[in-house]
Amino acid sequence: MGCEICDMINNEELIIIKNEKIVVLHNPRPFNNGHIIITPIKHQSIDEAEESLLFELMELTKKFVNILQRVYNPHGFNIGLSLKPHMYVQVVPRWNGDVSFMTLFYNVKVVPETVKDSVARIRDAVREYGI
Repeated sequence: MGCEICDMINNEELIIIKNEKIVVLHNPRPFNNGHIIITPIKHQSIDEAEESLLFELMELTKKFVNILQRVYNPHGFNIGLSLKPHMYVQVVPRWNGDVSFMTLFYNVKVVPETVKDSVARIRDAVREYGI
């Protein structure tokens, strides 16, 4: 079985920015608009990552919280770190009351913006931000 994160890294439609070590992707199955994943390009667990890479991941997380705040103006964020097998940071913008009856009763999340539109909006904001 392949790595879901590695598969996402190869999907150009999801990529917001990419450098030689890290890629920022839009989650293909977002919980909310602007739900992003920040991950090393190299498939590795947190145990294998160098401290400088961990620092860079956190710096990008901080920058993207600011970008997503500008783009979506959420009430807050959930930020999670997955450690293995391919480590990544998830950043999920949150709004008061964003869990609706559709989610509770039908296990369906209604996201009013397509992933493609969300990626375009965030890419524009990244250019303005200067990353």
